[in-house]
Amino acid sequence: MARVGYPPAHGSDYNGGNRWSASPVKLYRVMKVAADGKPLVGTRRNMLGVRPTDPTSPDPKRKFDVAAVHGSEPVLPGARQGLSASATTAGMRFTRGEAVFEIDGDGLTAFTATPDRPPHHVLEPVRPMTLDEYQAALVATRDAWVRLA
Repeated sequence: MARVGYPPAHGSDYNGGNRWSASPVKLYRVMKVAADGKPLVGTRRNMLGVRPTDPTSPDPKRKFDVAAVHGSEPVLPGARQGLSASATTAGMRFTRGEAVFEIDGDGLTAFTATPDRPPHHVLEPVRPMTLDEYQAALVATRDAWVRLA
């Protein structure tokens, strides 16, 4: 089960507010829409997939989703790298050809939804895997994403 939320305050483990939750959690993401109405798979912005690091990028401020450059390089749990998602739809904006998608975090067996900055989360692998394996695991979730808008 994906544990989504934030560490309980003062050792408390109750549900409520921004606390750890043992209940199924919904995650949201704006993605481009494929012809079949599902998320478009790829490695560009707002696609179902992650952007690997480009070592030739001339922009030092450019951010990438994972440190891996090639498919055989590892994507590691605990590195706060991976597909971004949100615990809320608040503030989400999308343009033509994009939509808000929802997924049940409880069914993400290959991933852990790690809190990054409220309400942002990163879908990290639960075990070390190559970039190619990680991308394939993300693609395997495609049918689980439900289009909201």
